[in-house]
Amino acid sequence: MSTARRAAIYHRVSTLDQNPTLLRSELRAAAKRLGYRIVLDVEETGPGAQNDRPGFQRILRAARRGEFDGLLVFKLDRAGRSALDLLANLRELVDVHGVRFIVTSQGLDLKPGGDAISRLLMTVLAAVAEFERDLIRDRTRVGLAAARRRGVRLGRRPLPGPPPDAVLERRAAGQSWSRIATELRCSIAKARRLAAAPSPARRARTRKESP
Repeated sequence: MSTARRAAIYHRVSTLDQNPTLLRSELRAAAKRLGYRIVLDVEETGPGAQNDRPGFQRILRAARRGEFDGLLVFKLDRAGRSALDLLANLRELVDVHGVRFIVTSQGLDLKPGGDAISRLLMTVLAAVAEFERDLIRDRTRVGLAAARRRGVRLGRRPLPGPPPDAVLERRAAGQSWSRIATELRCSIAKARRLAAAPSPARRARTRKESP
């Protein structure tokens, strides 16, 4: 039985001019050079900003099951579609599951337990992720303010509630507001507002009576 450490390799081809065969060969050669036995080889295509990356999700699931000891990728951006995403994935792989993370084309090597270089890179990534998070917050606030100025209603749309006539009929029968709210599945305040609002019949009658 082989005593070599187990490795997963992940390669994503994002453009037509990238050669998956060359990427695969480089990753396999690097794994062999580092003394790893490849137990999982995942390849997929698609842009880096794509949210649905089933291949990388397969890598994460295998890491959670403890199926490999090291992950080799060609470039750092293969492990995340943003700084926030990348940091979350690296923390899960390296800190939580004890996976060594190696980027073959950029000379990066993150080791569980954290040597000086690994700690430095994680610190830098955390700072970049926080900066990205602040930018997202700022863009969100600006977008919400612009939407309010345009009169766009924000948040969840209110539920329509029961018909006003149903509230009025129960009030005419002498029911309390709390009982009406319970029966019609609405709040007491909602029932009161509906009772105060003119019904369609009353609105039509008012229009007819208007000179």
